[in-house]
Amino acid sequence: MVCTPRFANFRTIHAALGCLFLTMLGCGGGGANVSAGPMPDGGNWTGVYFSPQYGEMHMVQSGTDIRGTYKKDERSGTLQGETDGNLMRFEWKEFKAMVSNRPQETVGHGYFHYMIDPADGSHVLKGRWGLDDDDSGGGEWNAYRSKSREPDPDALVGKESSGGEGGDYEDEEEESEDEGDDEIF
Repeated sequence: MVCTPRFANFRTIHAALGCLFLTMLGCGGGGANVSAGPMPDGGNWTGVYFSPQYGEMHMVQSGTDIRGTYKKDERSGTLQGETDGNLMRFEWKEFKAMVSNRPQETVGHGYFHYMIDPADGSHVLKGRWGLDDDDSGGGEWNAYRSKSREPDPDALVGKESSGGEGGDYEDEEEESEDEGDDEIF
């Protein structure tokens, strides 16, 4: 008795499972499965935002394109991307001044969902970031919008700044970085 058909079938299944595993492994770093919805009434991407994770952010929208800057402590960065309703997908580039005159550069992708908090009407961004081509594996990136400030996207990058001027942010509070992924919204 020859067992070739059964052995050949085992090889086929094993090969198929191996291909499936490699396919899943190869797709591990890409885009998060997020979808766009309609922009909330009164929503506008252009603005000044405060992020407990990344400090003050200035963003300007032109059509579906967005560009912006952010600064907190020794880090500053830029972001640029495109919007689709209440979803913004972006690329970011960050510079950390770890050693004088030798900034460390890091790049990645991310996304924001624009929403209005039903509890108090504040405009908030909830999103995630990732390194390189990954747009979600790095952590949360949340922010809330200033009610009165206008953006100046070139003001923060490359200049020393305290990361904030005055207390006109919605529910602005000092947040400790030890709180990690706790949401403040």
